[in-house]
Amino acid sequence: MIIAPLPKNETARLSALKGLEILDTPEEEMFDEITKLASMICDTPISLVSLIDETRQWFKSHHGLTARETPRSFAFCSHAILGNEVFVVPNAKEDDRFKNNPLVDEAPNVIFYAGIPLALDDQIKLGTLCVIDNKPRELNENQIQMLRLLGKQTVRLLQMRKATERMEVEKLAAEKASAAKRDFIAAISHDIRNPLNSLLGMSEMIRETDLNPTVLGYVDHIRNAGEVILHLVNDTIEISRLEEKASILKNEWFEFYQCLHILDSFFKTETKRKQIEFKLNNEVNQNIFLLSDKRKIEKIFWNLIANAVKFTNKGAVTCSVQLETKTKEEGILQFEVKDTGPGISPEVKDRLFQKYNQFVPEGCGISGSGLGLSIVKLSLEEMGGEVEVESKLGEGSTFKVKIPTLWKLEERKVQPSHLDVKVQSHLPIFSRPQRVLIADDNDLNRKVLS
Repeated sequence: MIIAPLPKNETARLSALKGLEILDTPEEEMFDEITKLASMICDTPISLVSLIDETRQWFKSHHGLTARETPRSFAFCSHAILGNEVFVVPNAKEDDRFKNNPLVDEAPNVIFYAGIPLALDDQIKLGTLCVIDNKPRELNENQIQMLRLLGKQTVRLLQMRKATERMEVEKLAAEKASAAKRDFIAAISHDIRNPLNSLLGMSEMIRETDLNPTVLGYVDHIRNAGEVILHLVNDTIEISRLEEKASILKNEWFEFYQCLHILDSFFKTETKRKQIEFKLNNEVNQNIFLLSDKRKIEKIFWNLIANAVKFTNKGAVTCSVQLETKTKEEGILQFEVKDTGPGISPEVKDRLFQKYNQFVPEGCGISGSGLGLSIVKLSLEEMGGEVEVESKLGEGSTFKVKIPTLWKLEERKVQPSHLDVKVQSHLPIFSRPQRVLIADDNDLNRKVLS
């Protein structure tokens, strides 16, 4: 018996083998199918996926054999990995390299052996895919060719297995990071929004006192800064949910007209303060109800209009709304926001919806978090909608949104004549002052509420 010499690149070979993290792992069906197929093609009782480490040959798959490993010094595979082609021993009893080998003289009585090296490249050979018989024999050319092909598939399985494991590790790491991010966002939600809301409430109370114009200006600056921070926090929470697919669509029937009324009332006030015009052209029937996520639709409309108002210093912001009815139940809600602002260059337009892309037009010192349009894009993708932008520098921009939705016509008891609808309050009316219990763990909140 002749013990096979070590390959010249033994250190690198062992490092590559250990890098696969496959030694001493449980049996796997995909490898067992390879050995079973090899045994059938070559008409042998035994077929192995054999991997050679420092002291043994270990079998990842062992068709027709109960043993999981044997000493490396006895291994036929130790000889096979020294070459590049199929290593064939027709009769081990007549081969000086294997005479008196315990694997030949005793069970499993290896007489015939054929093994193809499992090579990561021409130099790194991890082991073999081999077939074994307990009687002398030969393989024909077709069988040898099939053994080569199965050997290549075995190498691909080894590499795929490692890649899959790496992906699992990365997935777990990403999930862990995502969980930490969610915890952080939750902390922001409570620990920052609470005092911010109190700050905004206090500033509003201060504004209602007798203040000289200078101090009133300072209070307004405080309130505006607080609102910017609050919007940033809310946008961060929203985009985090959208990116993690943690945002769930809450589709429900809602009165679309009232949704527009709220937007119209708010932005008429905002644009009046900026001395620009706000127009809302609504072509949707006042009795239309939509089945969609009302909060997301409002958020999309709100972000687009707010952006237009922010960057328009003269002229007008015009919103147009219509419902394209495909059937008696299905439709496309179309929403267009047109402004007379500075416009957007083609270079900026290409990255407009990317996260943290802060677009600041020339001569305009206003910037935001860079999250608003990302939220619009992600929300629309979630709803199956789309957005497109048309813009010319110096002439303004137009954002066009399409959202698929179900709709129905439902007669209202009171028909409003225009958008300035006064919604009747459903709050109870008391004839005399009442005591109210305020329970809040934030001292500032209690002061504001009381």
